[in-house]
Amino acid sequence: MLKRNAVLIVILSIFSVLFVIRAISQSFTQDDAFISYRYVKNFLHGDGLVFNPGERVEGYTNFFLIILMIFFSRFGLDYILVSKIIGIGSGIGIFILITLWISKIFERRQSYILASAVLFLLAANGAFAYWAISGLETLLFTALVFWGLYLASNKNMLFVPILAIATLTRPEGGLVFIFILLFYLITKTCHRIEVGKYFLLYILLLLPQLIFRLYYYHDILPNPFYAKTGWSVEYFSSGIQYVWLFLRHYGFYGILIFLPLALYKILPKPMRLMLFVVFGYGIYILLVGGDVLHGHRFFIPLLPPMYLLFAIALYQSFGRIIPRGGSYLYSIMIIIILAAGILTFLLPRNWMQQIHFAETRLVNKMMVQANVIKNAGTKHLTIGCTTIGAFGYYSDADIIDMLGLTDKTIAKNPQSIATIKSTWKERNYNIPYLMKRAPDLILFSTGLKPSAPAEKALFLSSKFRRGYYPVYHDVGNKLWAIYRRKVDFKGEDNYYPSAEFIDLYADALVHFFEGRYDLALEYARRSMISAPPDFYQLYTLVGGIMMEKNNPEEGLKLLQQAVSMSDGYAMQACDMLRRFYEMVGDSAKAQEYYQLISEKNRLY
Repeated sequence: MLKRNAVLIVILSIFSVLFVIRAISQSFTQDDAFISYRYVKNFLHGDGLVFNPGERVEGYTNFFLIILMIFFSRFGLDYILVSKIIGIGSGIGIFILITLWISKIFERRQSYILASAVLFLLAANGAFAYWAISGLETLLFTALVFWGLYLASNKNMLFVPILAIATLTRPEGGLVFIFILLFYLITKTCHRIEVGKYFLLYILLLLPQLIFRLYYYHDILPNPFYAKTGWSVEYFSSGIQYVWLFLRHYGFYGILIFLPLALYKILPKPMRLMLFVVFGYGIYILLVGGDVLHGHRFFIPLLPPMYLLFAIALYQSFGRIIPRGGSYLYSIMIIIILAAGILTFLLPRNWMQQIHFAETRLVNKMMVQANVIKNAGTKHLTIGCTTIGAFGYYSDADIIDMLGLTDKTIAKNPQSIATIKSTWKERNYNIPYLMKRAPDLILFSTGLKPSAPAEKALFLSSKFRRGYYPVYHDVGNKLWAIYRRKVDFKGEDNYYPSAEFIDLYADALVHFFEGRYDLALEYARRSMISAPPDFYQLYTLVGGIMMEKNNPEEGLKLLQQAVSMSDGYAMQACDMLRRFYEMVGDSAKAQEYYQLISEKNRLY
């Protein structure tokens, strides 16, 4: 027994170290994690558990992680570091439970090969390491769910408080709990009275948090529930794509799930509950359309049980053909798991690296933008934006989340525009409400170009087109645009009926920035046909294209028209005109446009 335990500890230690090294090597923080960090920061500063001081909106769904970060901060620990330590520590806790669970079911040599197989697959999984270091609650939730399944499979009543905590970490913990109770009832593992007691205890454990939510936020559900949830054919279609991508990357095209399902009857009894929950949770992922974030986040809680089920099903199936004590069985298992681990490591590797690079770049960009605004010596600003994580955390400005995660009005009363192409992921926005709030600045995640439906919808508003204009500032040696409100604008807010022009304008900007001037010109001219007459930014764009195509005569005419239409607020046109007149030696004209830029190209 001592020798067996020693070998298992060595196996556990090796793969745990590999997992930790891989997680730490990612070295990044997911943008959404900064939403929680801002709640923690505001609480520690005495403003309460809020995103914006004075606005009680529950814009998070990871209450337990937030409480943990606040708790450890009281001991002088950095809460961002704490969130990452919790993520990696949760991963190690999963590794420990896998080893413990296998050692309780299987004998010595069997436990060695199965523990090594499952831990190897998890350590090879890039998404598992990615979310461990992300700062989000993903691995903590995964560990709580896995421990809950372990306890529930052994009918240990402790599974109820564990899954109550899991529900406080992510709402899907409640779904796992319901699946367990359903399994108990369907298989008659427990009497209905006993199941009722579990359910009552679960409700009682969650009741204090519900009372707090009702008292503090005056709501029965977290605000992201209203902003994100829904049911439609589009959700199901997106869910199919999301599930299929996971199966291609990590599911061996379905073998990972369907092998244990096909061998359900020969699985050890404690594993059958786990398979039921995995299958039910997978259907849930399908129905809700998958995740807004890339990287297979929604499947992470299923990885440990799926790998455990896969390894056991593989062993049981070959054990029926080959004598279990024979060396052939272990050799075949080693070859198959080795191949599966290599595929797990290699197949999605480039894709995960691209996601990591894109997320790191986004966070760095938003952090720099926030610091530029914070250090500009401006008054306290209200800023509307669609990417609120790192920007909101580092700027300390009052943020209007244009997608509604931290805004009750947008979440509960979206006013989508029929002519704007939207997706299930970004369907909620309310431009009339945003214009009434009149934020000082409006920030697009892609700078000048609108990309999210909420950003494109702004251009249908006459108040936005005429009352806001893009100003430019340095972000990492690159000019970046942010839309500033004209303080003296008093016009009404009317809405243009067709959004065709804004999609064409956005496409034209993409082609222009990438140097495809002929295509940019084609899209911009098509946009002009359907655009409202006050949309001067199109004239700036076409004028800039003409200057790049060495047609200064027409280019100057269009740029000057943009300056005139905007009452001198077309900063990009002013800058292009200034540079042209400097080049040709007309210092008076250059000074005229330089003066306009000096007066108006300011954040506030």
